[in-house]
Amino acid sequence: MNLLRKYIRELIAEANEYGWEKANRETMGQDEKAKSRRKKNWLGQNTNDEIVNWYKKMGLAEAVVQISEGIEFREVDSPLEYGRSSNVKRIALCDSTVTEPAGKHDTYFSEIEKWRKYTKGGRKLKKPKLDEIIPGVSDVCIIGFLDYHQKAKLEGGVTFWYIDYIKTRGDKRAQGSARQLIEKFYETVAQAGDYVDFGKMMQPQIGHLKDDMEEKYLEIKTKGAKYF
Repeated sequence: MNLLRKYIRELIAEANEYGWEKANRETMGQDEKAKSRRKKNWLGQNTNDEIVNWYKKMGLAEAVVQISEGIEFREVDSPLEYGRSSNVKRIALCDSTVTEPAGKHDTYFSEIEKWRKYTKGGRKLKKPKLDEIIPGVSDVCIIGFLDYHQKAKLEGGVTFWYIDYIKTRGDKRAQGSARQLIEKFYETVAQAGDYVDFGKMMQPQIGHLKDDMEEKYLEIKTKGAKYF
């Protein structure tokens, strides 16, 4: 379906003799400027939001995450090791305006060395031994990432996906990075009929994201276990 939409967009862009504009809140009249429309429906929900979401679910408008200038997504292999899979992919969010590295204790963004000072029996070593190196990100511009892998794929093409980890750089939290990453995953990786498992959700924020994706992408089966 995504390939078909891409092909249609390219055709329209090449022969847009009528000057069609992209479907968005303004062009569809859902920018809350229409005075004749009630702001809330009978369920107390924002009317404009409900209409826009319906357009997106029906494929009549793009579910696009607005990315500001200088921000881009990168798709790479995850440098982290997971027991569940050895082929974990990563969607990384890069902000080119960020030039300073993350704090030295910001796990998975800065490389961290773990040294052992004592033996298993409790005796102090003459020289500390390097036990583990936890890799950081490949570029200081990366302010968030989402790691995922394919659990299984059925003969009919239905794929089972697992969200291994979502993390935002410590000094870039509360800016919507996690939502941008999960939206990107649902738009470019998961397809209609697929299954997405958030696994153990340790934070309420992740639980909210899972619930939002479950409601927004009805054609994709989404689940997750709450541990908060």
